[in-house]
Amino acid sequence: MQNAPLFHVLLDHLEAIDTPPMEVQRFVDHWSKLTPHGHLPCPVCFLNGEEQPLVPLDAQANLEPVICKACGTRYEVPINER
Repeated sequence: MQNAPLFHVLLDHLEAIDTPPMEVQRFVDHWSKLTPHGHLPCPVCFLNGEEQPLVPLDAQANLEPVICKACGTRYEVPINER
């Protein structure tokens, strides 16, 4: 799976906005088909029928934020301590 920490943040976001389980599964299925060089999709835009990429921002403290420039949704991905 590409970027498992980001994937879990995106799933948490979908749950927080009360996305129906069928739509969450549709996003999960789409994510599982991504190629290693494909862009990582914004789940909010995906639910709206659009394919918009998430853009990484500079890491801050213990977070690696990504943003969708189309809808403006920002996701904070924790940096795993090793």
